[in-house]
Amino acid sequence: MIEQAAYWAAQFATDQATQNDRDACEAWCREHPLHRLAMDRMRGLDAQFDSTDDIGRETIETVLERRSRKGRWFGGFTLGLVLLVGGGWLAAQSLTVRAWFPDYKTARGEQRTVTLADGSGLTIDTDGALDFRRDDANRTVTLFRGQILARVAKDEARPFVVETRDGTATALGTAFIVRRDEDATTVTVIESNVRVCPAKASPETCSDLSPGDQVRLEQGRLSRLGRIDPGTAAIWAEGWLAVDDQPVAGVLLELNRYRRQPVRFDADELAGVRVSGSFPLADSDRALDGIVRLTGLRLSRAQDGFPVVSRAK
Repeated sequence: MIEQAAYWAAQFATDQATQNDRDACEAWCREHPLHRLAMDRMRGLDAQFDSTDDIGRETIETVLERRSRKGRWFGGFTLGLVLLVGGGWLAAQSLTVRAWFPDYKTARGEQRTVTLADGSGLTIDTDGALDFRRDDANRTVTLFRGQILARVAKDEARPFVVETRDGTATALGTAFIVRRDEDATTVTVIESNVRVCPAKASPETCSDLSPGDQVRLEQGRLSRLGRIDPGTAAIWAEGWLAVDDQPVAGVLLELNRYRRQPVRFDADELAGVRVSGSFPLADSDRALDGIVRLTGLRLSRAQDGFPVVSRAK
């Protein structure tokens, strides 16, 4: 994908591209949303080509002219040059593209514990994806989606940072949870302290959290949520969904994160129904049966086999 986008970018950076080339590029972009994204990133290089002096532009055009005249060797050289600049920049900068090739991931309903190269431990919740990078300055987990429990190995020279689109959480201690949902990130501290900063915000907007603190990062803002019990906040990492007098609709939504066949329900119909208990995440059918039994709700099946929860008639 990156190679093809780099080829079009190389063509459009000169006067060599024809209308047929432009039509072919547009057709390729329509084939998949990631094609369009890759092309948009590559077109960002056009400004650099436009600002190049006459000698630089003449050099580019000469290389492309040799490509068309002398065959594949020069074509590979030109394409490789653009890939080095454009493709490397695209892969490094775009979280969307990087998320397609994570270092670690879990399937829906799967939980996985890994030990990173620095000795830190991560428990990755259902449908998660992340990268891990370590250099001389930092240890960085990039969480693309899902939820992790991090237990951090000490390394005073290299801070341990979990980053998402919404901001960063830097460990000042040992254990904390980061959850990346579709529109926001939640950070929960289990042990010691964590410094949380919204994305693209000044240092003054950062906040130091203690055990039991929980915050939400969204659109450059940090919002404090209600305090939680650190002893039970990470019980999901032991395979349990624990709730205490929670709306059943929200509990079913959470359970659906672990199910291949989501439970269907009408949230308005279930308003006012609450539930408490601990339910096994590794056996979501058993968990669903337990929720229904405790609440007195009705469990049925739709024609396509999906479970449906409703009030008993």
